[in-house]
Amino acid sequence: MTVFTYNSPLEYESRVQSFLLENEAMHNLPLGIIQRMKTDMGRFEKEPVLGYLDHLGEIKTVLMRTPPHMWILASHIELSDQDINILVHFFKDNHHPVPGMIGASDNVTRFAEAWKKAVGVEYEVHMKQKVFQLDEVLTHQKSPGHLIKATEDHAALAREWMHAFGQEANVVHSEDELNEVVERLLNEQTLRLWVVDGEPVSMVNQSRNTPNGTTVSAVYTPDAHKRKGYATSAVAALSQELLGEGYQFCCLYTDLSNPTSNGIYQKIGYKPVGNSMVVNFI
Repeated sequence: MTVFTYNSPLEYESRVQSFLLENEAMHNLPLGIIQRMKTDMGRFEKEPVLGYLDHLGEIKTVLMRTPPHMWILASHIELSDQDINILVHFFKDNHHPVPGMIGASDNVTRFAEAWKKAVGVEYEVHMKQKVFQLDEVLTHQKSPGHLIKATEDHAALAREWMHAFGQEANVVHSEDELNEVVERLLNEQTLRLWVVDGEPVSMVNQSRNTPNGTTVSAVYTPDAHKRKGYATSAVAALSQELLGEGYQFCCLYTDLSNPTSNGIYQKIGYKPVGNSMVVNFI
């Protein structure tokens, strides 16, 4: 078994895309990043690390990292102890930093234990997640209001809400990072607001695209407007809009510790396709 690496996103895509498309929604993160690399390499701070683990000409798992972020591990099956050991040696022998990892829960847990034993670092589970896919919206607008595209007039509100969303998700952004993210979302016109009587009350964003689908993210409602169905309506409306634009499906991640949001998304029509885990190494 061997880990092959690539410098060209196009060559990498040609090798790994068919593997990732076997479960496109589950692998929306690496597929979406490949799409971004093809169109805007300038978005990445440093050159990404692109690779896959090969066994007799077959891909066992896809791995990638866009520094300074964590590694992505994309697999269809539970990796063997030998697979995990090869990945550990690949990272060690090539002196690759491993700040964290996201991927299928079982594989990430076993890698974290192996990495801890190999290099003597502790790890923490940042979040246990479920990945959902929607092919048809079942629940449409239930609350008053309508969905609009956020504009520059909403920049201050978007920064405030994105900061609050990050705190809820336990993701810390610097002020510069936050400003950069909001500027990009407004420029790309992907950020949506649910508005009631002229007042924005909830937020949702269209994130990265895959070859056939797209991802919904950054669902946030401030405390003053919670439990009124605004987020449900916003997600349902954006999902319907995206399907109407020609995307075959929408997908999203949920925090398994929040049963309310998991139930809401399933009412809209999102169906679970797999479990994911994020671990951070300390």
